[in-house]
Amino acid sequence: MWAREYRPKKVEDMIGNEDARLAVVKWLTHWINGSKPLLLIGPPGTGKTSLVHALAQQFNYDLIEMNASDTRARDDLEKRIIPILNNTSIFRKPMLLFLDEIDGISSRHDTGGLEYLTKILKEPTIPVIIAANSKNTKIKELAKVCRPIEYKIIPPRLLLLFLEHILRIENKKLSLEEKISVASDCRGDIRSLLNIAQSRLAGYNATKGDTTEIDIGNTINGYFSSGSVEKGKSFLSRTNGMYADPRFGMSTEERRRDLINAFFSSIVSSSRQVDKKSMAALLDVLSQVDMIVGRAGRHRHWSLLKYLNDMISYGLYEYSHNKGIKYSQYGMIWPVMGPILARGQSMKIVLSSLAQKAHLSRSTFGADYLPYLIKIMIDNKVDPIEFALISNIDEKVGEVLAKEMGRIPIRKNT
Repeated sequence: MWAREYRPKKVEDMIGNEDARLAVVKWLTHWINGSKPLLLIGPPGTGKTSLVHALAQQFNYDLIEMNASDTRARDDLEKRIIPILNNTSIFRKPMLLFLDEIDGISSRHDTGGLEYLTKILKEPTIPVIIAANSKNTKIKELAKVCRPIEYKIIPPRLLLLFLEHILRIENKKLSLEEKISVASDCRGDIRSLLNIAQSRLAGYNATKGDTTEIDIGNTINGYFSSGSVEKGKSFLSRTNGMYADPRFGMSTEERRRDLINAFFSSIVSSSRQVDKKSMAALLDVLSQVDMIVGRAGRHRHWSLLKYLNDMISYGLYEYSHNKGIKYSQYGMIWPVMGPILARGQSMKIVLSSLAQKAHLSRSTFGADYLPYLIKIMIDNKVDPIEFALISNIDEKVGEVLAKEMGRIPIRKNT
């Protein structure tokens, strides 16, 4: 994709926001211990993240990048950031910490994350750059300990010049009306400019909304129903999914957006449509991709991740084409998964009531006490409905216990 191919390698290769870029370069070149972190504020696609990557490469910094919206809690932030601030790079390079999408932290769920960041970043021991899409009340206190630098959307005249430059390199042509349309549709977002232009040249009348992000479920369904590898690959390039390394911890939302897991669960749950040979080939491709994600995370060779979309696109297509595979969040077919989910909901009622009576947590009661309680009730022929009434708990608890008791095979004495 052009958006990756033409990501700037040097600060001077970037377009727009010249004053902001100059201010960042001056800050980094004159940085001393305790200098305020930078807070880059501006819309997506204006070059904030690209600038940080270019700075790290150009000035030989060991870049440590974190998406703050994925690490909300104070404990998680402390485990990840404190070792960075207290250690040196294994490559003996100066370190640069980049916290992206800081405004993605939800004040309702961050459990002290923003307050903790505000405290520890007052006098940092390494250069710290923070990026946000907007300056809102949520990050007001954090902004006070940072030096804010505002990024603006790229003006149309610069977008047109940049687009002309890329088209010359690619030896492609668009009419003047198409170029103006592309520059208008992208709304000042460079990534969208390149995605829209590339889509138009491929025959798709795309807009910014078409080229930003596709939900993980639509990505999987779009890939498996696409008529060609290239069309399938276009879904992967625009997904809001990700290649995550579970070893570093994953939030609920991260697990939902994990591309490898989404492909795995969808393929496995479609086992009735996929023959064994194709299933083995599909899972082998996912296994190879999973190993690369692990190696990239272990050695911080993030450049390897750019090959994963190609590996999946070309690796899975032959064995999954016209197999009727659909997105499934769970790695089991519904006839198996449905009863498990239903039983889980029923057991929540039992565990909540009985754990409270026993003054224990639900997990402790469920793991250590419930199996023995059911065994005792069976051995002593206790009526579960009567047990619920005597215990002054919901009658539904007795009904669920009766079902659980019925699942235990009765052994005859010999």
